[in-house]
Amino acid sequence: MSVRRGHPAVIAMWVWFGLAVVFLFTPIATSIVYSFNLGVGGRQTSALTGWTLQWYGAAASDPSLMSALRTSLVVAFWAALIALVMGGALGYALVRNPTPWVRRVLAALTYILLIVPETVIGVSLLFFYTQTHVPLGLATLVAGHTPLSISVVAFVVRARLLTLDRSIEEAAADLGAGPLTVIRLILVPQLAPALAASALLAYTFSFDNVVISNFLSTAQIGTLPVYLYGSLQYGPSPAVYATAVVVFAATVVLIGIAALVLRRGFGARSRATELTV
Repeated sequence: MSVRRGHPAVIAMWVWFGLAVVFLFTPIATSIVYSFNLGVGGRQTSALTGWTLQWYGAAASDPSLMSALRTSLVVAFWAALIALVMGGALGYALVRNPTPWVRRVLAALTYILLIVPETVIGVSLLFFYTQTHVPLGLATLVAGHTPLSISVVAFVVRARLLTLDRSIEEAAADLGAGPLTVIRLILVPQLAPALAASALLAYTFSFDNVVISNFLSTAQIGTLPVYLYGSLQYGPSPAVYATAVVVFAATVVLIGIAALVLRRGFGARSRATELTV
């Protein structure tokens, strides 16, 4: 039975949806507005004292902030790269491994990587590095960010593999192509949109990570989210809001690109299926 648009249940649902959107995006909108606020004495104030773009320039000229930004970019790059390789292989095994119980075990491990609280991962890694006398640095940050990124890549690749027609690979094998040739010339091109999108998502997840980074950062090496969080303890600077706005905009752009790449990839797959039918 269909429900009319003017039905009280439909109206209530849209009201609830609107309230949820307002609740989620009002803080972000507030940060955007206050990133242009003049403030008083280089500090943010609750009252809007004027409009300026100087805080964006102040953020770009802050050496500590720029150092944290470079660290985040480097850590996110290596975490995404490692996750792309390992997560791609894991996603392939989740679908193509011939043994059912192996697929179930791998799926369970992948879900665990995704749902385990980041606090638990951060505490465990910090305890492990302390007990094994491994110094904290870029490598330990990358190692901390990689597990979550691996699960993200694996599930995106798995979803893409489930839509592929295996008859193309079987035809290539019948024509004499070896397993590596089939993967390189047939499978990888079809997985390219999913690989690109999952790499962007993994990069974004790593770049924005706060909890694990907070446990594994040092006085010399810290990521941008940790720097922004720490700077709020000494009074919010308008430059912090400006940096947060830039990070938010960059995150939206990356996720948008990932969604567009995935959409085009699945669209191309649907058109190819229609042509073969």
